[in-house]
Amino acid sequence: MKLFSNSIFRSVMFAIILFCTLFFPLFFLLPTLSDNNRIFLALLLTIIVIIEIIVYVFIIIKTYTKPVSEINKVAKKLSLGDYEAKINLKQADSELKNLSLNINNLANEFENLEQMRKSFVANASHELRSPLTSMQGFLQAMLDGTIEDKDRPQYLQIVFNETKRLGALINSMLDLSRLESGAMPLNPQSFDVNELINSVVDRFKPALHNKNIDIKLALEKPTAYVFADKDKITQVLTNLIDNAIKYSSDNSDITVTTQLKGNKVYVSIKDHGEGIGKKEQMFIWDRFYMADKARTPSKSKGTGLGLSIVKRIIDDHKESIRVDSRKGEGATFVFTLTAHKAENLSKQKDGTDNT
Repeated sequence: MKLFSNSIFRSVMFAIILFCTLFFPLFFLLPTLSDNNRIFLALLLTIIVIIEIIVYVFIIIKTYTKPVSEINKVAKKLSLGDYEAKINLKQADSELKNLSLNINNLANEFENLEQMRKSFVANASHELRSPLTSMQGFLQAMLDGTIEDKDRPQYLQIVFNETKRLGALINSMLDLSRLESGAMPLNPQSFDVNELINSVVDRFKPALHNKNIDIKLALEKPTAYVFADKDKITQVLTNLIDNAIKYSSDNSDITVTTQLKGNKVYVSIKDHGEGIGKKEQMFIWDRFYMADKARTPSKSKGTGLGLSIVKRIIDDHKESIRVDSRKGEGATFVFTLTAHKAENLSKQKDGTDNT
């Protein structure tokens, strides 16, 4: 019964029982008894009251002391890193049961975080070891004279590319770590996302030219002001457009679209690459997923952290991001930003309000 597990209800019931034990005998029996019988009644009532108090104290100990001791024991295990420890209270106050449930949920979260940490360390170690092993092999071959002088520039270029990949991986890991730890707080401001898209696209002109990819801008309006962290949205656009170029086949095209719906600006990046299967879409936001599944083209290896960083930034903005894709039909990434009127930006710069 839930009622009897409530401490307030239990205390009220004890008070009523204690009152009845004393009131009725003293009110109805005491006036009719002789002096000797009154003394006997007083002794009997005293014994009954003491027994009731002992029973109540025993119930309190059973419903509080033992559960608190069990909770304390599990809490110590959790503090030592044993996240599999769980509290199992069969008889306890409802408040203590709720507390134990919350602690068990916390333990589950810690256990999941520990698994993620182990997975991250294992994946990071693998990704860091791969370019280092490659560089070490080529450099050792050069030192041993296995590689001829005429071939050295080619292999030195490979080593150089691996160092760039290693640097990109480390920078991505640091960015993700800062984002998750809150060391990179948002600095929201009003800006034209259309202008930002044009700026980001300009940076990729050499890569677009190398693959003969045409990038089309389908911007609904000349301007689309949003309120967000400009630097972090720049990172989002950079990662998504970079991925679109990597996975697009030569002589194809990429479409970047902005559209205003209500108080949201929808930004989409569509490519015509290999696409992403439905099952894979569940894991694309996981760290190192792309690297683990070897989905990244060998000529343009990524870090496997780009989409994880994108998802984290969008989540920090309290916005949404999704992917629409089918295998062999390309992929479209769509994310939202909160719209911000252009005239509000002018007021902020001027420090005046014309209303």
